Amino acid sequence: MSVRRRRTSAGARSLAAGLFSAQGLVAALALAGCSGSGDGPAVSASADGSGVRAADTRSFRAIGEFVESYWARPIPPQGPAPEAFSPLEASLRPSDCGTCHPVQYADWQTTLHAGAYSPGLAGQLVNWEEGSFQSVRDCLVCHAPLSEQSALVPADGGALVANPDYDPELRDHGLVCAACHVRGWRRYGPPRRDGSLDPSPPESPHGGVTRTEFFEDSRFCAGCHQFEEGWPAPNGKLLENTYNEWRDSRHATEGTPCQGCHMPDRRHVWRGIHEPEMVRSGVTIEWTQGTGSQGDEVGLRLTNTGTGHHFPTYVTPEVVVQLQLLDGERRPLEGGLKELLIARKAELRGGVWVELADTRIPADSSVSLSVPVNGDVRWVRGNVVVRPDAFYRRFFESLLASALRDTSRALLQRAHDVSVRSPFLIFEETVPARR
Repeated sequence: MSVRRRRTSAGARSLAAGLFSAQGLVAALALAGCSGSGDGPAVSASADGSGVRAADTRSFRAIGEFVESYWARPIPPQGPAPEAFSPLEASLRPSDCGTCHPVQYADWQTTLHAGAYSPGLAGQLVNWEEGSFQSVRDCLVCHAPLSEQSALVPADGGALVANPDYDPELRDHGLVCAACHVRGWRRYGPPRRDGSLDPSPPESPHGGVTRTEFFEDSRFCAGCHQFEEGWPAPNGKLLENTYNEWRDSRHATEGTPCQGCHMPDRRHVWRGIHEPEMVRSGVTIEWTQGTGSQGDEVGLRLTNTGTGHHFPTYVTPEVVVQLQLLDGERRPLEGGLKELLIARKAELRGGVWVELADTRIPADSSVSLSVPVNGDVRWVRGNVVVRPDAFYRRFFESLLASALRDTSRALLQRAHDVSVRSPFLIFEETVPARR
């Protein structure tokens, strides 16, 4: 099955946090398209007439039906909560979910999902809120996808009007628990750990939970991590192509979904390019020796052994392999630094995306960097540096050099400061030049 998403307005397609042009803040493409519309099959009330809907009354016969129905975005309003619900059950705020699910809530708080409505995004959207709120909504469909997170919603005629259920605190929490687990006040989740789909009794808190195996399918994640055909594809490759990269890898064939690595043991952690241990676990780094045109050589080989998609998968991070030649006292030799950039470099030119370079490593492939070790060379130091926010750092610097509202500038400065602090080492080792 292909992963499809409804197009957002052309003026609001942003690269995660948007792009800057001479015309001001504009969006070039949205991280979030939508899949279908509506809230899926009808659900009946519980048999006892309590107003708490039975947990097992909605079912999905195929993954395609699930994606098209469950992931309609913006996610339709929840509507009035059942009268029997307590204030806690009728809340969409993550902290209230954490009352009964403390482990999941604690994990979520550490993640980029919890920060999806980030200062970098908010610092741009504040410029659109008065004149182009549809552009704001086009970003919220992934960054804060509940209808209750949007200040304006469409009226019957399509015009945007004030949302009586808007919760700005909920918006600021980004991708909240309810975005994945609540539709029409009904809770949904994965199978029990034994694989069974037995529902909770209707008298359980919030009417129990409906279980579906589709929560463990990679297509559950694809809506925000895969652009559809027809979206920008410089050099024939979609700008965000993570699901397709996984689908074409052995990890898909072997049955390892996104959740298998990014939600180990069902933990709500979603670790990725910002996490040193996660990055280290996805690649194998080895020293190499050989002979080249200038004599003996020492090098590093990086193999993408475990990510299940390209390394890195998107246009925002950079990975740099460095080899530094050292003398007998382990001092750097002049001109003795060699680097290899692993990244996809793309930029918007005249409204068209252009790929400048793509040196990423496909799944189970390798890249190598080597240096000659003659003359005064006695040692070689190898480093591998990850810059998860390399694109954003440059982008925020360009924005901060322009005329901005005070609110926008303060938010973007915060985002820039975070991007400056984000690089880290995943490998650092010094070896003899001749072994």
